[in-house]
Amino acid sequence: MIGPNAIKGIALACALAVGSACAGVKKTTTDLNPSMSRAPTCAAAIAVYNSRADVPYDYYELAWIEASGNSVWTTDNQLQQQIRNGAAKVGSNGIIVNPVEQSKSTVKILGEAIGTKSATQKASALAIYMPGDAARVRSACGAT
Repeated sequence: MIGPNAIKGIALACALAVGSACAGVKKTTTDLNPSMSRAPTCAAAIAVYNSRADVPYDYYELAWIEASGNSVWTTDNQLQQQIRNGAAKVGSNGIIVNPVEQSKSTVKILGEAIGTKSATQKASALAIYMPGDAARVRSACGAT
């Protein structure tokens, strides 16, 4: 038989889990080239590269973008979308991504259950502007 204290404990754990889900994805953008001001593009125009060697054009580095979220509630796609949105906002037409870092699953679940917010995953990327790729951006976003 479950006692009233056990029920309160379960209710508290559920409330903490639901409260953590509301936190969402946090994004930070660090400007790397303040002298280069670009008009915003759109997330659809952001080409994704896994390394500098994969970028087919010469490029300018615009910003470093980091996104993090609760790994119990946040998907890799949500993190990547926030990075793409941030890159578009600074006028980028490409990003060079780093792999998503995640906490171990036991740590994730236990950390969130007790409210330590240790269940995080992080993604980061370098937002770049490639002048030679302007036609693709116009096609993806319309006239920019």
